[in-house]
Amino acid sequence: MKNRQNRVVTFLKIILKIVVVFILVITINRIFLPKYINENQDGRITQEYYPKAKETDVIFVGSSTVHSGIDPRVLMEEQGISAYLRANASQTMWISYYMIEDALLWHTPELVCIDTTFIKYGDDFVEEPSTRKSLDGMRLTPSKIRCIRASMGENEKMADYIMPLFRFHSRWKELTLDDFRYAYYNKPVTINGYLPDDEVGAAEPGPLVYEKEGDTELSSRNVEYLRKSIELCLDRGIQVMVFKVPAHSPNWSRDYDDQINDIVKEYNLSYINFDDKNDEIGLDYSTDTPDGGSHLNASGAVKFSRYLGEYIRDNYTVSDRR
Repeated sequence: MKNRQNRVVTFLKIILKIVVVFILVITINRIFLPKYINENQDGRITQEYYPKAKETDVIFVGSSTVHSGIDPRVLMEEQGISAYLRANASQTMWISYYMIEDALLWHTPELVCIDTTFIKYGDDFVEEPSTRKSLDGMRLTPSKIRCIRASMGENEKMADYIMPLFRFHSRWKELTLDDFRYAYYNKPVTINGYLPDDEVGAAEPGPLVYEKEGDTELSSRNVEYLRKSIELCLDRGIQVMVFKVPAHSPNWSRDYDDQINDIVKEYNLSYINFDDKNDEIGLDYSTDTPDGGSHLNASGAVKFSRYLGEYIRDNYTVSDRR
């Protein structure tokens, strides 16, 4: 009997040591992970989604044009639309797809809105800092593993994304009190994924003219993941909106619009490039952009969000949470 008790005690000690080591590793990993509190705050967008997943009826996916150009407060206050922006800097179509797939693990939204601004970049586009800001906050699921595999560069390692400590171990010289304070809890820094920008950097005066020439064929991978995103939503009975956030940037082509239109029509959907609605929206690119026209600032986001809310209410069936 005594030998049996000793074995049980020994076994429990081993389990306790394993648990302690596991907690220690997780804690160290969290300490070394960038917190995105005072800079690069779009690195918090993914993480801050989960507590709000079940109260979100509309999900937007896309790049920085989305997280700077759509104000969820306006959508809620004026149309009762509960929305979250799962959009990060330089977010590719494949990352957007996995943002949708990941969202469906926690809740089924009524509408998914897919921004196509970043669809113009090629299959080999890799930007590790932006990819990490998208993925570091994603919960560890098979969707995250697949997203890492689809997004990382040739010289990157899967383990570095699963355990960021391997990638950021050299940060020990840069650690601040915030790294310890926010290891397990980070104060919210976004408004449902929205990051207001009050800067003003006027665009060049005159009408918007697209100047994109040469290779304007959408890459096969971008087309594949746009289709996968649409099909994933439709298979789950979720409405889909495909659009482009308005801008005053010439870095676009009507060829892109035509190709996107051809794709969405196969699914009996419509596509809208809101560049064509700039006047109706009331955008003034001498005051409504922070960077010469590529993005909207806070005043531009209010104008676009007001128009967008009416557009969604008129064309889709979404709960009114007012």
